[in-house]
Amino acid sequence: MRRTRTAIVGAFTRLLFTRRYETIRTAQLIAEADIGRSTFYEHFRSKDDVLVAVIDPIFEPLADAAAGRGNMARLRLMLDHMWQQRALGRVIFDPGRLPRLQRKLAAMIDERLDGGILDGGISAHVPHALIATAAAAGQLAMLRMWLAGEVACPVATLAQHLMNDFLVVIPRSASLMPVT
Repeated sequence: MRRTRTAIVGAFTRLLFTRRYETIRTAQLIAEADIGRSTFYEHFRSKDDVLVAVIDPIFEPLADAAAGRGNMARLRLMLDHMWQQRALGRVIFDPGRLPRLQRKLAAMIDERLDGGILDGGISAHVPHALIATAAAAGQLAMLRMWLAGEVACPVATLAQHLMNDFLVVIPRSASLMPVT
């Protein structure tokens, strides 16, 4: 099972860097992975599902930053890579795919919050999922606008904002009181 999944992910990555995302067909992915059609569908429903599975190296530095445990060097490396591959980044963060990617990033942030990465500061009255979703939406909006060229910003500045701006979401929520 693990070998099959690795073959699919490897094939997807090779195709992603040699073809435009929207031209990649599931049949091509299956052929490149050298597996059967039913085997592919045992692991994934579509190429978008494969994309969500392979996005972790991009999302891990973002999730860590939102949860207060970011590594500036790692975040900058990811941003440098995204900038070099910005044409691909614009396709990946297409509005049609963004909701699935946002849910994935929010889940990664939420997992870090539930794992006790933050030392206090989160109100028991505000669900972590709500905080994580807000942080993910903000981070992805900044990343998408930057990659699309809608906003010019040096990598170092963007990294600093991604590290700091979404920490504000978390402590401020501690002052929210539940509606009774």
